[in-house]
Amino acid sequence: MSSPSSSGVLSTPLGTLKILLRSFSDQLSNLTPNKTSISNPPNALAILHDSTSVLRAQGTKLSLLLLNKPFTPSAIASILASISAECLPGLRTVYEICSPDVYGNVTQNEVRNQLRDLVSVITNLVDDIEGMAEYAEMDAPEGLKEFKDYVGKREEILQVTGQVWSVCDRMLATAKVGIVGVAMDKAKEWEALIKDAIDELEGWDPDADDDFDMDFDSEPEEGRSGQVISREVVNEQQKGIDGVQENEMKHPSNGNDTELQSTSQTPLTEHPQTTDVHAAKAKVLKVLKLIKMLYPALRKRRISTYPPFTRLNPTSSLHPWHQVKQFSDMLAFCEDFSTATDDLADVLYERAPNLVQAKMELITTMACRCVDGVKKGWNEEEDEFTEWSGKWIARVKEVGGGIPEEELELSQKYQGLRLD
Repeated sequence: MSSPSSSGVLSTPLGTLKILLRSFSDQLSNLTPNKTSISNPPNALAILHDSTSVLRAQGTKLSLLLLNKPFTPSAIASILASISAECLPGLRTVYEICSPDVYGNVTQNEVRNQLRDLVSVITNLVDDIEGMAEYAEMDAPEGLKEFKDYVGKREEILQVTGQVWSVCDRMLATAKVGIVGVAMDKAKEWEALIKDAIDELEGWDPDADDDFDMDFDSEPEEGRSGQVISREVVNEQQKGIDGVQENEMKHPSNGNDTELQSTSQTPLTEHPQTTDVHAAKAKVLKVLKLIKMLYPALRKRRISTYPPFTRLNPTSSLHPWHQVKQFSDMLAFCEDFSTATDDLADVLYERAPNLVQAKMELITTMACRCVDGVKKGWNEEEDEFTEWSGKWIARVKEVGGGIPEEELELSQKYQGLRLD
């Protein structure tokens, strides 16, 4: 077994690192937007790249020292001290200065999630180091149980080292592609969710789904988000009607909202019939396909044309606040469309065409606001997207309708939607 001196050599650096990791984890759990006290902060993506590169290399050294003979506690302790003194302070600085007002909500959230993942896998590595140290100095494990434990610890070290590499590689990629690259990747993810919803809906036959409908009605899903309150339901909610859940989607305003008049003539009080569900399904598919059409257009004409900022750019090239907000608002809508699509599909599967129309009007209004906010380019110039967006807005309003401004505000009053 390892000597007392070996345990003593590792106990202090391991204990220090665990305290720092726990503190950083608590900090990352705070969802309040970052407020940095650093004046003229450096490039957060550059620090992210440098600190992550060092940490990845140190993690590799640790695994080699733990898996190979001879076991050298002093070398391991030195690496642990380096992670505590160099890597973690740098990454905490990244979290502090990578604020949504400067880097946008999408990049800030991506960096924070990656930091959470990194803290988690480094914590696991520290735990494995404590367990492995017990067996690492043996010339040969004593007995079958000790041998199995030793092999198990080696496998754990190999596994967690791979996880450290994976998270670090993601963080290095974020620093390399920067704000635009992160937004492009996220937009593709959100578009894929819309496509999946369309494919599932196209394969759904309202006439052949009685069992699903019966089970769904008998055991309604609890806590489902995104229940859009229709014009009729808003009044019913005030009377204490149960079953309407609070909508959690965010709808940032772009400051140039255009009043969108509803073109729908579908009554909101009719009883759902099979023919109504088929008609509603066809209409929903038209709207969702128009929504899906937005993503490649926005990626090509608005996301890819946003002034790039990566680890290599000086902070003087960071975007002005109003431009950051405009970019973040567009991406927030792109993310919310996937949630709104699920909500729209849910009420359609419930065979409730009356609620389908209300939800379809909301997602149509969201889409029109998204496009209207970025009609012009980032330098306020008109381009191909400007002309195309006008035609697209007219078409989606024709198909899906829209909620008049005063009714949308009333609905949001009860649903907690944001209209800044």
